Amino acid sequence: MKQRLTAAVGCIALIACVCAGPRAAETVVDVSFADGAWDNSVWTMAKSPIVDYFGDWIQRETSIENVTPEDPKERSKLVGTLTTMVYHTPFTGNWTASATFEIGAGAAPGIVIAQDMAPDAQGRPEYGIYYEVIVYEKGINLWYHFAQEDGKRKWHKALYARFPLQADTPYTLRVQRSGQSLDLQVLDPRAEGEPTILQQVGVMLPTLTDEVYLGIEGCEGVCRTLDFRVVR
Repeated sequence: MKQRLTAAVGCIALIACVCAGPRAAETVVDVSFADGAWDNSVWTMAKSPIVDYFGDWIQRETSIENVTPEDPKERSKLVGTLTTMVYHTPFTGNWTASATFEIGAGAAPGIVIAQDMAPDAQGRPEYGIYYEVIVYEKGINLWYHFAQEDGKRKWHKALYARFPLQADTPYTLRVQRSGQSLDLQVLDPRAEGEPTILQQVGVMLPTLTDEVYLGIEGCEGVCRTLDFRVVR
């Protein structure tokens, strides 16, 4: 009798587990950067440690745009163009972050994954170890930024994929985390229904910590960011 009862309890537990199924995805951040549609108090403006420049955004009707120099020759540089910010609370575990950008000619917007931040000598929030997933006219780059033992900053291209994209056209960049792997996708947000995946590539990042900050950046030209979303 005891064995039968144990077996029955086990079956009930199994049925309950199967019925529950996997946890449904939850949208935890869903931001439109249209004028009047977003709250800048839940974002932390930051800077890259490789340049002494703290950027800013220009509010447009349907997007935000990184400040850039009036001289077109200066717009291809990091200084004067690199503007970045992250959502104020960190994320742990698996997640999917996405942002829709309009890529100006030669520009390089992207999603930032920052493992840590600290004030610089002027008290400005500055990234420590971080990754940049950049989308531009020639494809995707994934940059890994870190400090050497002597304190000097170093960065290298951890991944790249080459494919043509059109300037001044909206594209959605999606980054899906599963453990130590990232799945990078470029989608066409103009398609009806589910956005069409135009390109997709994956990479393993053994140095990626569980807790990270997620955000956006624009540099090396005019970058317009229309929205940002995080799903877990």
